[in-house]
Amino acid sequence: MYSGFELCEKLGSKENCFRLRRYKEGIYVDIFHEHIPRHRISADSAHDFMKTLLACHLRLDDTSLLHAFLNNRGNKPRSFELCQIVVEYPEPGVIRKYYFHRDFSAWLDEVIDEGKFRKDG
Repeated sequence: MYSGFELCEKLGSKENCFRLRRYKEGIYVDIFHEHIPRHRISADSAHDFMKTLLACHLRLDDTSLLHAFLNNRGNKPRSFELCQIVVEYPEPGVIRKYYFHRDFSAWLDEVIDEGKFRKDG
């Protein structure tokens, strides 16, 4: 099942769509929306960017920022859970990765099946 939530009409089949939104006082405010050719950013770099984008807007101190990138091996120093990540499919042929923390939600849309992406009937 596809969510159909906030589909980007400008999403092209060979690019990634990056978005950031903030919920404040009952209103959603779009902060960032950018398209990048898929061949220009790896999956790992896109993931790191999404975490960094949230960290910048959360205005983390340096120590918290460093601890947000620690792995889960051991507990000294303790890691900081920067965000929760959820995967969904907003429309045929597209995968979306959500990154949530407090009032901020960021997501990355990527076409994974050009044969299904925005085909009529």
